[in-house]
Amino acid sequence: MNLVRKTSRLAGFVCGCWLLLGSLATALAGDTVIVMPFENRSQMAQYNWVRESFALLINDILDVPGLVIISAEERQQAFEKMRLNPSDLLTRAAMIRVAEAANANLAVIGEYDIGGDKDHVTVAVTARLIETQAGRLIGNKVFNFSGPLADLQRIQGQIAWHIVYERNPSLPYTKDQFINRATLAPPRAYESFVKAVQTRDQELRESFLRRALQEYESAGQPGRYAAAIYELGLSHYRQADFEEAAKQLKVLGKDDLHFTDGLFYLNLAAHKSGNFTDAAAAGEQLVEIAPLLEVLNNAGASAGAKGDLTKALPWLQRAVANKPNDAAYRFNYGYALWRNQNWEEAAQQLRAALKINPRDGEAYFILAKALASAGKAEDAAQADNEAKRTLTTYAKWAVAPDKVPQLWRLKEELPAGAFAKFNRQAAPNRPSAQQITQRQQLDRARQLLLTNNANNDAEALQELQQVLAVDGTNAEAHYLRAVVLQRRNQTESALSALQAAVSWNPRMLEAHIALGRVYLSRGDRALALAHCKQALELDPANREAIALKQQIENR
Repeated sequence: MNLVRKTSRLAGFVCGCWLLLGSLATALAGDTVIVMPFENRSQMAQYNWVRESFALLINDILDVPGLVIISAEERQQAFEKMRLNPSDLLTRAAMIRVAEAANANLAVIGEYDIGGDKDHVTVAVTARLIETQAGRLIGNKVFNFSGPLADLQRIQGQIAWHIVYERNPSLPYTKDQFINRATLAPPRAYESFVKAVQTRDQELRESFLRRALQEYESAGQPGRYAAAIYELGLSHYRQADFEEAAKQLKVLGKDDLHFTDGLFYLNLAAHKSGNFTDAAAAGEQLVEIAPLLEVLNNAGASAGAKGDLTKALPWLQRAVANKPNDAAYRFNYGYALWRNQNWEEAAQQLRAALKINPRDGEAYFILAKALASAGKAEDAAQADNEAKRTLTTYAKWAVAPDKVPQLWRLKEELPAGAFAKFNRQAAPNRPSAQQITQRQQLDRARQLLLTNNANNDAEALQELQQVLAVDGTNAEAHYLRAVVLQRRNQTESALSALQAAVSWNPRMLEAHIALGRVYLSRGDRALALAHCKQALELDPANREAIALKQQIENR
């Protein structure tokens, strides 16, 4: 979660760009890069921190169209899959196997040697860019750099530029641009930051991060060391020091690399510290940037805890509509409806949550309250008996109802790469080579689907699977895949694909309409209406959405 895959988002384009950039499609389409730990040839253990620094910095600055970067977390998973230890010295063949396990077609490998004396430490670096499938050097080149250890970031910036240049020398980036980005932090602050990220000892980690921030400030650098601030906030969060975590994460600004991730943890930390005003503000801001289901749930929970049910209810309803089998989403929506005094609807949602988790004592407790308020005494008594049986705090809450805490349920984990497509809202208004290729594949799939021919459907599915293999967050590909699956009467798979489509793009009108139709055909009028409403919010004049609304009302 901390370091996520970086992919470029298409902010807009003009038709002339297609011809201008069409020649780039072959060179960069589908490139996925993994940076391996570099080998310490000096055998001087005090400089082992340099091994991982290459991946940390190069991953951050390889922020260009057409490249997908394997995060440190994903790389670790690949090592585990291959039953290898990242700290071991690996052969080139072993590194390539790890890269393949991470689905990377390019691997950056290398080594470094430390020389000089304690007052003038030097570093010599050798780097290689490997094409994993063929196991060969790209361009048959080996990159060698040397200089004072203080120049390590400059060297890493040059390596990053060479990776981009070797894949396509026509891209509008200069070496100086990469070096400038790599050297934003002073060398001593950078060293402390790298050491902090690599240590598992939370106290030592915090010490290194605070030192990095002090060294950054002492060097007179403008702005703030955003990466260190984010990691410090995350460190406090992991130690359950939520108030301090929120304090650190609030410092991050919109232009900082980890701003989106920081908002996610700020929402969680502020909520857990009882500062629902800051939690709700962070949640609302994050909904505008990255309206993922987990984000909608957490933002709704924080808004509800603050008492703003007008904002909470629509967000929670969207989460339930798009993933109805999630017990947390169902509970939160039912809980919000109960607090809003919508007794009947609250009972409906809480019963749905209990079908998913029949031993949910809190759900029984609130259900009993909702049924009692709705005047259903017998049903309320039955729910209350279940609450007594399953809720360990029942007696305490029954004696002192005013002591019942906020019961909102938060999602604390996101899928790897969840924020990748939202991390750079200010991407250039020019499609990348990878985006051009994906657009061509999606257009071809749509054309094939127009014929309603089984062979063409199979070919369309292949095109869509290629898109999703590169970008699993592509909502349009998920939607078109659902179309094929529906034609094949694979309803459950189609439903999952449609849910994925609206999860990654909540403004996808056609996917909401399709989901409304699927739920209506199953007799789930509530979910059908929820998606119909979302479609009409996007386009009140849409004929298909209007027709779907009429069908639902006539049921």
